[in-house]
Amino acid sequence: MSKAKDLWAALEPYRDRRIVATFGLGMSSGFPLTFVISLLGIWLSREDVSKEDVGLFALITTFYTWKFLWSPAIDRLPLGPVTRFFGQRRGWLFTIQALMAVCIFIVAGLEPASQLYWVAVLCASIAFLSASQDIVIDAYRIEIIDDKDEQGYSAAAYVFGYRTANYVAGVGVLMVANFYGWSLAISLLPLLLLPGALAALLIGEPKVRDDGDFLQSERRSHQVLPTVAERLREAVWLPFKEFTRRDYWLLILLFIFLFKAGDAVTAIMTGPLIVEMGFSDLDIATANKTVGFITLMVGVALGAVLYKRIGIYQALLFTGVLMMLTNLGFAWLAMGDAEGWRLAVTVGMENFATGLGTTVTIAYFAGLCNVNFTATQYALLSSLANQARTLLGAPSGFVAEAVGWVEFFLYATAIALPGLVLLFILWKKDVGTGNFADGGGKAGI
Repeated sequence: MSKAKDLWAALEPYRDRRIVATFGLGMSSGFPLTFVISLLGIWLSREDVSKEDVGLFALITTFYTWKFLWSPAIDRLPLGPVTRFFGQRRGWLFTIQALMAVCIFIVAGLEPASQLYWVAVLCASIAFLSASQDIVIDAYRIEIIDDKDEQGYSAAAYVFGYRTANYVAGVGVLMVANFYGWSLAISLLPLLLLPGALAALLIGEPKVRDDGDFLQSERRSHQVLPTVAERLREAVWLPFKEFTRRDYWLLILLFIFLFKAGDAVTAIMTGPLIVEMGFSDLDIATANKTVGFITLMVGVALGAVLYKRIGIYQALLFTGVLMMLTNLGFAWLAMGDAEGWRLAVTVGMENFATGLGTTVTIAYFAGLCNVNFTATQYALLSSLANQARTLLGAPSGFVAEAVGWVEFFLYATAIALPGLVLLFILWKKDVGTGNFADGGGKAGI
């Protein structure tokens, strides 16, 4: 009976309406990236676009890697009557979602074979708006949670929503495309914006936090600045200044950049590999998306437990090694025949590792943010995490074409090693995370 009570107590926070809302926000955040790095590659490959051009489409994920450049505007810049009525976070969220829906509807009507340029322009716009939506949602979901101990639950709920949208978008688009064509399938994607919009409407605007010691000190020392200049300084400069006052801050950023490099490169070329091997859309929908979704959700759930039970660095090390090793599964897949069970095993292992790693890294990033600069600092951290996907993913098609699929995935496995080495160094230096609401700038366990 005691164990049952303990289990119930552990699950109780998931009944919190804010945690439930985080699930909806995760759904709206998750599906655009599924389209950009997975469905887009399959769609273009079906339309006889070359592997080299498919690989170059990874460049549109640059927006995810540089979103911290415009995050101060989203953090502080008002949108006139929209933000006056809905608030700063929700006003930006609803505006971005409306623009994204329009872009998706337009690209759904294009023909990649003859209109590849405009497909690239529209998909780049979708990626930009998706990255901008992530800035708002990341800040919003952190700010609506008052208790820092509940950030782990918030991270897990967000990942559940995010990956649910990955599954719904992946399976839904492939199934509809198989029977009715890609145009209709893609045009249905904006429906997945609704859960996040409804969640934000129901929860309302997050309350304004009290200014921490760091921000108050900076304001006292720069009272001579005009109001506009001081606001610009607070929005653009202070989030970065506060972060650089922490111990080993540069080492932390380098680790974040390299940690998921191998996993990111593998994701870019998974679609072309599966298509080239001869798997049908139904094969991918049933074996890839369905089995992958189940194993991913198990990984997400266990990731929250792992984070809480063994500590942040132990959890990061375990998930990092597992994600590196599961890249070898795609080398094994490429060596054999196009059998459904082999695809299911490979994708199942990879998604389980990804589920573990995603939950742990999101909670890790949240612990690194000062609540006075949530949008900008989280955008910086998540941008760095995405840099490897763009910089190493763009030439991945050329690498795969030059060396072959098996050697390519061996390469993807090897480039995960530097991130694990940096993780070990941070662990040994005892560089932890904590609540930086006071702006003290020291990383503590």
